[in-house]
Amino acid sequence: AINPKEANDPALVAGVLELLPRYLEKDGVVGVGEIGYDDMTAAEERAFEGQVAIAARHELVVLVHTPHRDKRRGTERSLDLIRSLGFPVERVLIDHNNEETVRDVLDRGFWAGFTLYPHTKMDSERMVDVARQYGPERIFIDSSADWGISDPLAVPRTAQLMFERGIPPSTIEAICYGNALAAYGQSGQMQESDWLDPQSVDQRSVFDGK
Repeated sequence: AINPKEANDPALVAGVLELLPRYLEKDGVVGVGEIGYDDMTAAEERAFEGQVAIAARHELVVLVHTPHRDKRRGTERSLDLIRSLGFPVERVLIDHNNEETVRDVLDRGFWAGFTLYPHTKMDSERMVDVARQYGPERIFIDSSADWGISDPLAVPRTAQLMFERGIPPSTIEAICYGNALAAYGQSGQMQESDWLDPQSVDQRSVFDGK
């Protein structure tokens, strides 16, 4: 997909939208994302709409980035846009949630994702409180290894903290593993057997002869 931070470049957006459908035909592609808003501009919205339409044609899930600034308004605007496009909400993962957005996301039928960071945005301590308040339904966590200070092991660390704080094991399993598998598995391109019983892959094989 084209990230919202790059969606204000019309030439780049046009090139990505042209290439994306061909890429989505590859085996193992589970969704389109992350897409959505950054500064909530008209250009970002056009890229958002275009990529949702492509995801619909390929029957894939969509991962939506919610803006870091004015998060509540950006999240509400994202939910409204997706519903206006008629895209199935059960195939939409709204990520970068926090305490002020999660209720609306869940009440409207979407999946609620939380990207965890050590010092900024959403951390493990706050995530334990969210799990205790909302339970496991349609909530999942993920980690990051990006340009800021991040922790690729945030998911297992948070699972351990949940266990130490008395969160039921079934809730931990759902939030840290099962829900993400269920959500992305809707693509038909991801199932548990992929890593429990992996098939051999010939790395020399190419797509469409190239």
